[in-house]
Amino acid sequence: SSGESNSGLRKVNMNGYSADPSGGIMGFRACVAAVGWIPATILNIVLPVVAVWRGDVALPNVMLSDVMASGPLYEAVYTWGFSLSMICVCFVFREASTFWRQKLPSMAPDVDRFVFMLYALCAPCLLGLVAFQYKHDLSLHREDLWALIYDFDFLLWALHVFHTSVFFLTCCAMAYIYGLRLSPALDASGLTHPSDRFWRSSGSWCILMLTPVGVVVRFFHLFSGRLYGVFSWYWSRLL
Repeated sequence: SSGESNSGLRKVNMNGYSADPSGGIMGFRACVAAVGWIPATILNIVLPVVAVWRGDVALPNVMLSDVMASGPLYEAVYTWGFSLSMICVCFVFREASTFWRQKLPSMAPDVDRFVFMLYALCAPCLLGLVAFQYKHDLSLHREDLWALIYDFDFLLWALHVFHTSVFFLTCCAMAYIYGLRLSPALDASGLTHPSDRFWRSSGSWCILMLTPVGVVVRFFHLFSGRLYGVFSWYWSRLL
């Protein structure tokens, strides 16, 4: 009967969202999310390993920025992949923020801050860091400071570092808003799947803790580049 068939359907409210947060379907939003995270995962994990294996980059210069600058193909792939990922991220979070504001009106200020950072800082800076790709990392041992300032490669380096720094700091701030403000409220309202709580919490805390670590590592990588040679020499003597 029609009553029996309707009872077997997943309950959906008038706004099109599932009334049961434990249910879900592989719809358009999920496909867009996958189109975003699949290339981002490959570009962040797989492609750097390929670059090291091919010898296109070598220690200690194995940052993603170094991989991007190691050849025109890498530059094109990273520009296309990260831009595609950010388009998908903006779409997914636009949909999510609409749902958050509707279900949690008291958290609207935090949602507004999150969306503002995404569109005004995070997305433009990601496009900026892939647009301004340097060929050589900054050398603090250059004797002629004026030659360094008027060097176009230095300008590209400075713009790349600026956009990268703002991008990661913005991601850290967004992780704080989501992980410590929005996520607990969503969990308390029963709007999220219980099995996702660990991954959402782990992702937020990893960004919050690893971003400062990355700043320290980059500081030593930039200002103490010669330490790598010292450690390599000492290690070779030990072996």
